[in-house]
Amino acid sequence: MNEKKLQAIVTAFAKYQIAIETKGMILTKINGHAVTFDATKYMQDQLIELICKVMANQLIAEVWQNERTTPGV
Repeated sequence: MNEKKLQAIVTAFAKYQIAIETKGMILTKINGHAVTFDATKYMQDQLIELICKVMANQLIAEVWQNERTTPGV
């Protein structure tokens, strides 16, 4: 993984309104949630899958939270 490939990933996710913040080759936030992933440790497809897993966990947590706070759900 290099900076050009990481930027391509960040740009691709941005098209789906998923904001990824980086500091050099380290991912620091995904949609405002703190992470610490060293992009140099992953192949491009592995990093994409990891970001998708983080997003899935965020969505699951949000649904559970909404169910607890929404009457009748």
